Amino acid sequence: MEIVLQGKRFYFTDEVVAILDFHKQRKSNDHEKGGIVLGKIQDNNIIINRLSVPTELDKSSRYNFERHRLSAQIIIDYEFHNSNKQITYLGEWHTHPEDNPSPSQTDLKMIQQQISSNIIHTDFLILMIQGREKLYFGIKDKQGLNFILHV
Repeated sequence: MEIVLQGKRFYFTDEVVAILDFHKQRKSNDHEKGGIVLGKIQDNNIIINRLSVPTELDKSSRYNFERHRLSAQIIIDYEFHNSNKQITYLGEWHTHPEDNPSPSQTDLKMIQQQISSNIIHTDFLILMIQGREKLYFGIKDKQGLNFILHV
């Protein structure tokens, strides 16, 4: 899968697409799932090649997902150092129990906090929300601009 947004090309590996599809909230009692987005940046090409999967330390309910900060940081550090600093943290992903998902105020606050208070190696962060049918794909840059697309 490929998305072009704000002059950047985002490429999704088959593994990433499969993880998003696997965690869709298809049943009425499925909890939200989520994790972090990792990948490589090569000029204006962003290759999204890893998504962390939910862990037992994460908290979730039908309408909420809160990833465990420490376990996510361990994954980020591991991937960054073991890829010779090629694979980096790009953002967050989670599911919503709706066909055409939109971020909640909690989601928007979380991604703003991530870009404002963490050391990141990009000038943007990605927020992906997998719905039952469509994927919300948003970019938050350091200037505070939001760019979104539903695919």
